Amino acid sequence: MRRESGGQALVEFALVLPLLLLLLMAVFEFGNIFHSYLTITNAAREGARLGVVNPDADIENCVRTVCSALDTAQLEITVAPQDPVNRKPGYYLTVDVRYKVFLITPLLSNFLPDPLDISARSVMRIE
Repeated sequence: MRRESGGQALVEFALVLPLLLLLLMAVFEFGNIFHSYLTITNAAREGARLGVVNPDADIENCVRTVCSALDTAQLEITVAPQDPVNRKPGYYLTVDVRYKVFLITPLLSNFLPDPLDISARSVMRIE
């Protein structure tokens, strides 16, 4: 009187599969968001470093170059002080970078805002 359990395994797999797919999509989405965050953080730091060493430099162009792997049309870059004349030694230079990350997976847009706004700020003292 031995029973076959092949059907039971198939039913259990059918119950667990949606959760595994959701987890897999979340991992991909997190990787995309984290990559974008690391890129704009590095770009803000590079732009601020360029601005404190060379006050006449084009900081926005530097940030866009560092973010070339992202959609640069979605970047918002704010530099304070904006005018290079106001960048004097001893004062602080602030570079803010905002970016809109569009989600890859449509199912996760029910849980996260689409597009997701992320931002990074770098403040350095002008040399």
